[in-house]
Amino acid sequence: MTKDKIIVTSGDFDPLTLKELHFLKRCRKKGEWLIVGIHSDMSVYMKTNGIYASCDDRTEILQNINCVDEVLRFNDADGTVCNLLKLVKLCYPQADITYISDSDMHNRPETKIRGITFEVLK
Repeated sequence: MTKDKIIVTSGDFDPLTLKELHFLKRCRKKGEWLIVGIHSDMSVYMKTNGIYASCDDRTEILQNINCVDEVLRFNDADGTVCNLLKLVKLCYPQADITYISDSDMHNRPETKIRGITFEVLK
């Protein structure tokens, strides 16, 4: 499998919903390799005031979904996915990388990272 066109997305997936699964499948169809960034337990806890499944459990679940090629944990302490995108660029410097979100990315710090295309898929 080539990794020339990489799609990146991220989320809490706590727990993984059917809507999120369908979103991941749609993301995968947009490229040759789907990387899913998974938010830390601390990030999930801060957003929801609780955790359903640990980062380890969420990672294992995502790794066992056919449309997901790679799962990455990243430092999300700043509340962004900037470190995820920098990590993907470092690992795949020659790839065409697109970050897909299900919400508007307007004025987000992530969009300032050069070499990444941003797309909203609702």
